[in-house]
Amino acid sequence: MVYFFITHSSSPRFTQAMAPPLKKSSTTQLPTKERGLFARLIQEYETKKHKTGLKTADQILKKFPEHGETLCMKGLLLASVDRRAEGIELARKGVRFDLTSFISWHALGILNRMDKNYDEAIKCYGQALRIEGGTNINLIRESAYLHLQQRNFASLIDNRLTLVRSQPHLRINWAGLAVAHHLAGSLEEAVRVLEGFESVCRDVPRRSFEQSEIYLYHASILYEAGKYEEAKKLLADRKDDEVVDRKALDVLTARCQFALGKREEAERIYNDLLSRNGEDRSYLAGWLEARGVATQAESDEAREKATKAFEELRERFPKSRAVKRLALVYLGATSNDFKSQARDYLQTAFEKGVPSVFTDIRSLYGDVAKRDIIEEIVEEMRQTWFKDQGEPPSSYLWAIYYLAQHYSHLGQDIRALEYADSAIAHTPSMPELHMTRARILKRAGSLQWASQAMEDARSLDGQDRFLNCKSAKYYLRIDDVDTAVARVGLFTKPDAPSPVHDLVDMQAFWYLLEEANAWERKANYAMALKRHGQIDKTFTEIWDDQLDFHSYCIRKFTLRAYVDMVRFEDQLRSHPAYFVSALSAIRILTKLHDQPDLYKPDESSASKTNGELTDEQRKEAKKARKAELKAAEEAAAAEAAKKKAEMLKQQQDKKKGAAKKAADDDEEMPPPPKDEDPQGTEALKKVDPLVDAQKHLTQLQKMAGRRVETWLATFEVAYRSKNWLLATRAVAHAHAIDASNAELQVQLVKLRKALDSNLNESTTSAIRDSIEATWKHIVGSEQVSLEQFISQARQTHGESVPHALAHARSILVLRREAKEEAVDIVLQTPKMVKDATATSQTKGLLSQFLEVRQFVLGVGSEANVEEFDRSCEGLFAMADVFKSDKRRGEEEKRRVQEKRSWEPSKTDEDVQGPTSNGSSS
Repeated sequence: MVYFFITHSSSPRFTQAMAPPLKKSSTTQLPTKERGLFARLIQEYETKKHKTGLKTADQILKKFPEHGETLCMKGLLLASVDRRAEGIELARKGVRFDLTSFISWHALGILNRMDKNYDEAIKCYGQALRIEGGTNINLIRESAYLHLQQRNFASLIDNRLTLVRSQPHLRINWAGLAVAHHLAGSLEEAVRVLEGFESVCRDVPRRSFEQSEIYLYHASILYEAGKYEEAKKLLADRKDDEVVDRKALDVLTARCQFALGKREEAERIYNDLLSRNGEDRSYLAGWLEARGVATQAESDEAREKATKAFEELRERFPKSRAVKRLALVYLGATSNDFKSQARDYLQTAFEKGVPSVFTDIRSLYGDVAKRDIIEEIVEEMRQTWFKDQGEPPSSYLWAIYYLAQHYSHLGQDIRALEYADSAIAHTPSMPELHMTRARILKRAGSLQWASQAMEDARSLDGQDRFLNCKSAKYYLRIDDVDTAVARVGLFTKPDAPSPVHDLVDMQAFWYLLEEANAWERKANYAMALKRHGQIDKTFTEIWDDQLDFHSYCIRKFTLRAYVDMVRFEDQLRSHPAYFVSALSAIRILTKLHDQPDLYKPDESSASKTNGELTDEQRKEAKKARKAELKAAEEAAAAEAAKKKAEMLKQQQDKKKGAAKKAADDDEEMPPPPKDEDPQGTEALKKVDPLVDAQKHLTQLQKMAGRRVETWLATFEVAYRSKNWLLATRAVAHAHAIDASNAELQVQLVKLRKALDSNLNESTTSAIRDSIEATWKHIVGSEQVSLEQFISQARQTHGESVPHALAHARSILVLRREAKEEAVDIVLQTPKMVKDATATSQTKGLLSQFLEVRQFVLGVGSEANVEEFDRSCEGLFAMADVFKSDKRRGEEEKRRVQEKRSWEPSKTDEDVQGPTSNGSSS
C-alpha cells in the first residue's frame, strides 16, 4: 500500500489508495508500526491538526531521521503553522534523501506554491508526475492550475487534454479544455471541444445551470470569433428550459442580429428588454444603435432622427430617468429640445433633492455649448426660486449647491466659494455643502482651510465612514499624518496592530497613495517608499489570489465571468492606483540616485576617530543600552501579562463547553506578523535606486505603454544608467505619443548633449547613429544646434507655462552656470497667463505654477522666490503657498468670523434645509 495526494487549490491533502508498486530507495522502507504512524501523519495534515502532526512526524524521525517523505510532510506542517521558510528547507532536505518518491516531490511542489514560487512548483509537479508514471489525475489537475497561473497555455492545453482522455465522462474536464483553448486564443479549437461535448451529452436535467452556461459560453466564443450566424443559430435552437439566463441569451442574440445587419430584429429584442427594465442604459444604447441614431448628430437629418427616437422612448417609458438623461447626450445643443429637456431634467432633480445631479450632468461639459446652456438654465432657476417665496426652500438650496460645483469645475474658485458659503448659510447642518466647500478650497490651493471644511462635514455625522475617509485624506494633503491616522482609526479594527495595518489589509489604495505623497513632501523617503511598496505588494497578492479561482470557477461553471476575470488579471497593473504609485516611486528612486546621502548612512563617529569613542559617545551609548534594556523588560512584562490574560480566556472558553475548539486548538489563526521595520529605514538602506526603479518600469512598459509618462520615466532611469539605446527608444516612443510634451524637450536636450560631449569616445558608432537618427526624425535636421532647438521650441509653444519651465531647465542642461537666465524666464510666467485668468478661470494652472515655484526654490535666491510669490498672489488669491505669514493670519481671523455668520437663527424655520441622507462622492 502506498500513498498519494488528493489535492485542492486552497488546502492540499493526502489520502490512501491502491497504486502500482513504485521503485523505492532504501530510505523509503518503513516497518509496520512507522507505516501506521505515517498514515496517521497524513490524516492529521488533512484534518489540520498541525501540532499533533508535528509530534507524529518527530516520532518517525526519531528512529528514521533520513526518511524523506516524513521530512517533507513535516515541512508541510511547519509551513502550515507559519514557519514556511523552515518548512521549505526541511522539504528540500527530504527530497535529497528520497529522490525517487513522488510524494516528496509533490510536497515540495505544494510548499513552493504556498511560497508563490510557481515556476519551481511546476518543476516539482512535473518531477512527481514522471516518477509516478504520468497517470495521477490529481497531480495533472494541480499542475494545470499552476500552468494557467503562469499563462503557460501550451502546457495547460496538454494537461487538460490528458484529463479529458482519462475521464471523458466528467463535464468539468471538457469545460476546462475549452477554456484553455479560449484563453490561448485558439477559438476554433475551443468551439470544436464544446461541440464534441454537447454532442455526447445525455440525461441532462431540465433547467440545468451548468448546461445553460455551456451553451451561452459556446455562443459567446462564436460571437468573439466573428461567427455571428452560427452563434445566433445556436441560441435559437435552445429550448426555454435549456438556457436559464434568458437576459444574457437575448442580449447576445441582439448583438448577433446587429452584427449581421438585421437592425429590425435587434431593435425588436431590445424593445423586449426595455419593457423589462427601462432604466438599463446598455439596452437603451443598443436600441439607439439599432435605430441608427448617432451620438454626435452633425447633420439636420441626424438630429431630426434622434429627436423622433427619443420622443418615441419618452412615450413608451415616461418615468424612465435613463431615457431623459441619455437624450441630453444625443440631442444637439442648438436644438430647442435639448434646452427644454435639460430644464425638465434639472428641475425635477432639484425639486426631489438629488445630491449627485452635478456628477450626473458633468459628462456633458465636454460640449461647451451644452455647458453654457446648462449654466444659463440653473442660474435662471436660482433667481426665480430666490424671488418666489412660495417655492420650497430646498429647491433653491440644491440649485446653488449645483452652481458651487459648476463654477469650481470651471476654475472660477472665488465665485464657486460664494455660492458654497451662501448654501451653508442657508442650511449649515448639511454635510454635502461643507464637502463641496472643501473641494473648492482644495482646488484653489487653500489646503489648510479645505481640511478644516472637510472636518466640519465629518463632525456633522460621526458615523459616516465616507466622511471620515475624506477628512483623513484632506489632513494627509496638509501633511498632518498623525491626525489622518487618528481619523481612520475610528473605523478600523480595534484589535489591529495599527489603523494603517488594517487599511493595508483592506487594500485601501487611496490612503496609501495619499500618505506616500505626504511623506515624500516631508522628505521622509523611507516611509514614502514603504507605502509604495505596500501598494505593489497588494497588486501581487491580487494576482496570487486568482489561483484559487482556477479550480472554483471551472467547478461552478461560471465560465464567462471566469474568462473576464483572467483577462482582467492580465491587465491588472494598468490600474490607475498602480500607475500613479509606480511613477511616484520611480521619481523618489531617481532622486535618491542623484543624492545618495539621502539614503546611505553617514560614516559613523567611530570610523572618524580611528575606531575609538569619545567620553561623551561612551556615555550616550551606555545610556542608550540602559534604555533598550528597560524597554525590552517592559515589553516582556507586557507580553507575559497579555499571554496570561489569553490563557485565562481560553480556560474559560473550555469550561463553557467549547470541546470542538479545544480538540482543534492548534488550528487557531496565527497573529499578524510583526512589522520589523515600522519606519522603513532598514529597507531604505538596502535600496538600489536604478535597479528598483527598473522593476516598476518593466510593468509600466508592459501595461501602460501608451502613456507618455511611462517613457518619460524610462528615459530618466536609462539616462542615469547610461543605457543610451534605451534612452533613445524612450524618447522616440514619447514623441510618437505626445510630440508637444514639455518634459520631452528637456530630455531631447539631455540626450543630444550627451552625444555631443562624451558619447563620441565612449560608445560604439551604432549607438551614436541611433541617437542622431532619432534627433533628425524629431527635430527635422541634423544641422540644428541645441541653442537653435531650445529657441525654436520656445517660439513654437508661446505662452505655455510648462514649456517656459522646460525652456529654463533646458538652458541649465546646456549651461549649468546660466541660473539667472533660467530664473528670469520662469519669473515672467505669471504675466504670461494674466489674460487667461481675467475671468477667474484658473483650472489646471495652479499645479503648473507650483512646479515653477519648486524650480525657483531650487535654483533661484530667496528674493526670487518672494518676487514670484507676489506675482502669483494676484492670480491665485486663495492659494496658501504664495501667501505671507501675515496674510495667512489675517485670513484666519476673517474666516472665523465668516463661519460664525453661517449660524442661522434657531427660530427661523424657513432656512432649515433637508437633512442629509447620504454623502456625495
